[in-house]
Amino acid sequence: MTHISRKKLTPEIEKLIIKALREVFINLKPKEVENILSGLITKTEEVMLAKRLFTVIMLSEGTSYEEVADSLNLTNQTISRIHFEINGRPDVYKFLINKLKPWKRKELLKSVLKEVGLQGVKLFAKHAGGRIY
Repeated sequence: MTHISRKKLTPEIEKLIIKALREVFINLKPKEVENILSGLITKTEEVMLAKRLFTVIMLSEGTSYEEVADSLNLTNQTISRIHFEINGRPDVYKFLINKLKPWKRKELLKSVLKEVGLQGVKLFAKHAGGRIY
C-alpha cells in the first residue's frame, strides 16, 4: 500500500491541492489521462488503483472474498475495507461500474471472437481432412 508522508498538511492546503488535482482530470481526453497518470503516479500506485477497481467489479458481480483474494493477491482485510467503502457510497460505485460496462462488453466480445475464431479454425481443419489450404 502506498503511504503518505508523516508530515501532515493543513486541512485548507489539502482541500486546495485535491481540488486542483480533480480540476486537471475534468476535461481530459483518454490519451491525455494516460499521459498525466504516467507522470503523476508510480507503477506501484497504478497497480494498487487497478486492483482496487477490479475488487469493486468482482464484488459487484458477486465474487467471493476468497476468489477476489486469489485473483488479485489481496488480503481479506483489504477486500473487506473496499467492500465497506462500496456499501457506504453505493451511488459512486454504481456509477463507476456503469462507466465500465462498455469496456467489459468490448473485452467479452474480444474473448468470444477469439474463442469462436479458434474453434472455427479447428472445425475448418477437421472438415478439410486435417489440412488447411
